[in-house]
Amino acid sequence: MDSTLNTNGDDAAEEQHSSLLTCSFNQDGGCLAIGTTHGFSIHNLHPYQCSVSRKLQGGIGVVEMLFRCNLIALVGGGPSPNSPPHRVLIWDDHLQKAIGELSFRQVVLSVKLRRDAIAVALKDRIYVYHLADLSLRDKIYTADNPHGLLCVSTTAVQDMVVSCPSVTEGHVRVELYGMRKTVLIPAHESSLRGLALTADGTKLATASTKGTVIRVWNVANSSCLFEFRRGVERVSITCLAFSWDHAFLACTSDKGTAHVFEVSASSSEKKSWLASVRKSIEGETKKSISQIRGIPRPMACAFLPDPPHTLAVVGWDGRGNGVLSLSDFSKEEASRIAYHVIAKSASVPFHKGIPDPPAAPEQCGKLYVGESVNVLEEGMKEITFQEDDGFVSVSTNHDETEPAENGEANENKEAPEKTDDEEETKEAS
Repeated sequence: MDSTLNTNGDDAAEEQHSSLLTCSFNQDGGCLAIGTTHGFSIHNLHPYQCSVSRKLQGGIGVVEMLFRCNLIALVGGGPSPNSPPHRVLIWDDHLQKAIGELSFRQVVLSVKLRRDAIAVALKDRIYVYHLADLSLRDKIYTADNPHGLLCVSTTAVQDMVVSCPSVTEGHVRVELYGMRKTVLIPAHESSLRGLALTADGTKLATASTKGTVIRVWNVANSSCLFEFRRGVERVSITCLAFSWDHAFLACTSDKGTAHVFEVSASSSEKKSWLASVRKSIEGETKKSISQIRGIPRPMACAFLPDPPHTLAVVGWDGRGNGVLSLSDFSKEEASRIAYHVIAKSASVPFHKGIPDPPAAPEQCGKLYVGESVNVLEEGMKEITFQEDDGFVSVSTNHDETEPAENGEANENKEAPEKTDDEEETKEAS
C-alpha cells in the first residue's frame, strides 16, 4: 500500500515545487508515513494526528513502516538526498538514528517490511533479507521494473509470500516460501504497472501500463478470480490496495479518481482467465462500486481498519501541497470525512481555504507503546515482537557471538559481476 511517484514533464515540475516526495501506509492501514525534502513524518489516521516528525539533513525518497513499531526503512531521495539513493537505512526512532544499512550498486526503488524480513526492489532484481541479522535470504531477477513493484504478505510469519514482476513482460512471479513453491502468473500482455497482495498472500491484484483493467488472482492455482473495469481511457495506475478483510480493492491513477471494487467471495474460483477475457469482450466485466475524487494527483491509498468503509487517499493538490483525504465509500458517490494538508508546497503560496496542518511539538511522541526498546547498534539479532494495545515493541537479546560489523549487509557474495550500467549508477550516486 505504498507509492513513490515517478514523474516527467509537467508532473516533474510540480514535484520540484512540493516538499512531499513519497508516502506509504503501514501494514494495517492505520498510519501514514511521508518522506519530504527535509525528513519524514508519521501520521495516525483516525483520529488524525502527526505522531512523529523528524527533520533530517536532506530528502527521503522511500519510507516504509513496520506496523507501529520504532523500526523504519529509509532511502534518500529528492534534489538533495539525506543519504545515497542506493542505500537502505534501518532507522530506530527510539534512538533517532540508523542502526543498520543495506548497500547496493543500483538505486533502491522500493522497500517492504514484515516482522521477519525486509525486501528491496531494484530496477531488475529483488533482494530478500532476514530482518534479525540482515543476512541474505533470496535474490530474484525480474524484467525491467522502473516503478519498483514489490509486495510481501504480512500476517503469517512462517508462510511468507513475495510477488514481483517475472522476467517475462506482463507476468508476475510469486514466491511461496512456506510451500517452497514458485508460481508464475500470465497477468497481462503489456508491462505491469500495479501489484497488491492480501495480507495473508492468498490473492493478488494486477494492473498493466494500459490501466483499463484490473485482475484479481488466486495465488495458489494461478486462476483469475475477478476482472474489474477501471475505465476505457489509458491511465497510469499509482496504487492498488486490498482491505484488511479482503472484501474490497482500491485503485488510484493519474486521472485523479480513486475506484473501489467489491471482491465478492461468492464468485466461483474456478473461473478461468479465458472466461474473464470473454466477459470483458462482452461488456460484463465488473465496475467499481464507488468513486472518490478531490485529489488531482493521488499517490497512494489504503483502507482504514476503523471506521469501516473508509478509504484514505494521499497525493498532491493543484497547488503542489501534499494532502490526505478520508472518505466513506459505503455509497456509490463517496462522501468526504476529513481533509488534511500534510506537507505544504515549498514555493507555492498556501491557500486560505484549506486549514493548516496541526503543528508538531518539538519533542514528538514515539512510535511504540509499552516497555522501552533496546536494539543493538552493531547488528539486530534475535528480534522479538510483543503486541501491546495495537502497537509493537521491538527488543533484542544480547548474544555471546560477535555481531556483524556495523550491522551492514554485503551483497557482494551473491551479486553477479558489475555491468556497465551498474557501474555508472554507482558512480552517479
